[in-house]
Amino acid sequence: MPSTTLSRDSLLCAMGTQGVLPLFHSRDIDTAMGVVEALASAGIRVIEFTNRSADALNVFRSLVLKTATDFPDLVLGAGTVLDVASAEAFCEAGAAFIVAPNIHEGVGEFCRSHNLLWCPGAATVTEILYASTLGADLIKIFPADLLGGPAFVKAVRGPCPRVVLMPSGGVTCEESNLNAWFSVGVHCVGLGSDLIDPESLRLQRFDQIQARARQVLQTVSRLRATGLE
Repeated sequence: MPSTTLSRDSLLCAMGTQGVLPLFHSRDIDTAMGVVEALASAGIRVIEFTNRSADALNVFRSLVLKTATDFPDLVLGAGTVLDVASAEAFCEAGAAFIVAPNIHEGVGEFCRSHNLLWCPGAATVTEILYASTLGADLIKIFPADLLGGPAFVKAVRGPCPRVVLMPSGGVTCEESNLNAWFSVGVHCVGLGSDLIDPESLRLQRFDQIQARARQVLQTVSRLRATGLE
């Protein structure tokens, strides 16, 4: 069962309100839970756990069970879901949304039939429009920095103003970087290692992760309150 009762539209709105989608992976359950607790304590309510090891599904399942009690309003989704079998497994484990670096028609069909928000990855205008045609709720622009950064998104949104985009890959916590992305109309941004850095994970410095997450949320809020440049 999904880790939330939110509809796809409501979850998409929650992602937009939050502004950032933290994403991370850890093979260690205690480390993963420490990260989730740090993010939740900072005010994060939607988190992506990536499927990047053989242990990912078991760790994710444990996170869903633990957070259901400790953080009942937290929404967990699975990232790097490349095929239908993985989508089925993570859905069964409680994923409320599915993110991928690719477009897989079968995964899209599965997500729609199970009321899961689907966020496939795209790197060209053709791929973006194809994903939209298949019913993608949110489209991940990946790798965003190597594709041209905010300038690429600005160019795409000219002929495609209705697409809902989330850049991921090379996005940083810096105010100038976040401002550049939001100024071109992205729905939210994916934040990985710049928010949840490998050294903090290795040393289990969850306080540092919490502080960075809180600062990022404050930055997003300030940018929106004062107007984007």
